[in-house]
Amino acid sequence: MLSRVAESLYWMSRNLARAESLARIVDVAFNRTVDRNVAGRDQATAMWRNVLGLVGVPGDDAYPGGSRFATDAFALATFSREHHSSIVSCIHIARHNAASVRAELSSEAWEAVNALYLYIEKQSPRAVVRAGPSSLLREIRDAGVAFGGIVDATITHGEEWNFLQLGRFLERAAMTAAVLQTHDESDDSVPEWQRMLEMCCASEPFARTLRHSNDPYDALGFLLLHRTFPRSVRHCTAEVDHALHRLSETRPGTFSNEAERVTGRLGAMLDYVRLAEIVDDGPVGFARRLALRLAEIGTAVEATYFPLVPAA
Repeated sequence: MLSRVAESLYWMSRNLARAESLARIVDVAFNRTVDRNVAGRDQATAMWRNVLGLVGVPGDDAYPGGSRFATDAFALATFSREHHSSIVSCIHIARHNAASVRAELSSEAWEAVNALYLYIEKQSPRAVVRAGPSSLLREIRDAGVAFGGIVDATITHGEEWNFLQLGRFLERAAMTAAVLQTHDESDDSVPEWQRMLEMCCASEPFARTLRHSNDPYDALGFLLLHRTFPRSVRHCTAEVDHALHRLSETRPGTFSNEAERVTGRLGAMLDYVRLAEIVDDGPVGFARRLALRLAEIGTAVEATYFPLVPAA
């Protein structure tokens, strides 16, 4: 496969996964700070600053808060075209990459990406805020989830599919680590951990798996270390490792390139670390180190499969 084709598939998948995750995060933040009015103004402002941080918007000085802060932050996180990690920007990038490799996609996969792009282009921040943003955000979230199912069902599970898997699961792991970095370490209450579970689509799976848990750190363990929850960092890292080994046809447990080495190293750490060690170390600090390791994997994937070739 041509490097540029593989790169377009990878970034299309990453950006769709990012748009889906951000839509869920923004929806949770909006519901908790506006619709239900369960948080005080300081808590609401802190939550929206965390959301803006995930989108890459500058810090406190640029957006000092105020009575309309939640509405303004929602518009920035969702509709900003200046920040490449806003929901709209992610969808635009995904659609651009999809268009460049349309021949490699099934017609159903292309139509799903294009339909989401056309849908978001019809929206305006003012109209969405007036009508309530949950409908828009759930449409984006559901379209992102549906795309994964369409790809699995309509594309042969060869190189193209493996690059799509690589982008999807690496982005999921990165977003889970990013959400955990927003944890208020002075607040280990059930509502605080419930917020993070909801932002990672983990509330119902967690409740079904650990029905009688009274320890909030069980939520931390679920998001980081659960073997089969599809958004836990451990599960996503394993899926990235599987995709890399399918691409290189290298035997599992060995490595043939830097991407496989750093992924295997992170996977081994997550396999053997104890939850008590993470708690003692501090969940936010551990999540920050995870984010650095995941960024290292992304850099290694790009260097291995999408090398920059100097112009002649």
